[in-house]
Amino acid sequence: MKREKISIIVPIYNVEKYLERCVDSLVNQTYENIEIILVDDGSPDYCPQLCDEYAKKDSRIVVIHKKNGGLSDARNYGLCKASGEYILYVDSDDYIELDSCEKLVNGMANNVDVVVGAYKELRNNKVIEKRHSNLLQDKIYDAKEYVISAIKCDEWYAPAWLNLYRRSFLIENNIYYKVGFYFEDIEMLPRLFLANPRVTYVDYPFYNYVIRENSIMTSQQSPEKIQMSLEIYSEWMQLFSELDDQLYKSYLYGILVKYYIATARQRKIYGWRVSGLDFSFAWKYSLNKKEKLKSVLFNCFPKQYVKMTNRRKGE
Repeated sequence: MKREKISIIVPIYNVEKYLERCVDSLVNQTYENIEIILVDDGSPDYCPQLCDEYAKKDSRIVVIHKKNGGLSDARNYGLCKASGEYILYVDSDDYIELDSCEKLVNGMANNVDVVVGAYKELRNNKVIEKRHSNLLQDKIYDAKEYVISAIKCDEWYAPAWLNLYRRSFLIENNIYYKVGFYFEDIEMLPRLFLANPRVTYVDYPFYNYVIRENSIMTSQQSPEKIQMSLEIYSEWMQLFSELDDQLYKSYLYGILVKYYIATARQRKIYGWRVSGLDFSFAWKYSLNKKEKLKSVLFNCFPKQYVKMTNRRKGE
């Protein structure tokens, strides 16, 4: 197999404490035909200088300095500048295993568009592995089969960094991130797979996702974030409603209900606030008995349900 180039896109903003760990995990990859695109998104700390210093040491590093536009804008910028056949997104406060590219690129040998991996979630001193228990290593899935298999086990993971992508597939299908949005990975998730990629799975937790208490994802509350969440699920509803395949649609509606109720708990959204998504819809499409019970409790006692589940999780 020809050793195709992987472009690794790293959006950077205010992470000088973590950047060295991230970049070191990239430059020391066992797979050498890589391009590392460091996108300085107007970072106010020492990150811009660090990026330039890294570029002087390794000719595979490309640095882009740009005005701050957010994570989505930085990823899009990197994708437009990338020259590799494949794309890997890595967040600058995370890091990957040194053989990640080697493992993932082998999955592309079957002429697929997306190679899905596994990851480790690191919070304080706890490490939790997130794998796809319902998928077979190296099997080629069409998008529908992959999505349904993942949803059945509650393993349809959203993060952009979980996958290796064929760059031409992303560009031809206009798979860019919506600029200015929080939770951009969730917004993009259905658009990616409704573009019908060929998918394979590599059962290897290559990505180390470090959860910081002051990160965007751990600070969920604001009217703006709530509104963006509602807009995202309204988009999901519209996309899914246009499908002709009723089985596929029912699973996607089911995961929409599950995601909505989980988001309502996290962001203290009381009641159904997406057009077409109400209790009768939730009852019809909930994925199992447990999800039906959640929809009943959320519908009948929205404030109590949100408070109860947050208290149980220590939030």
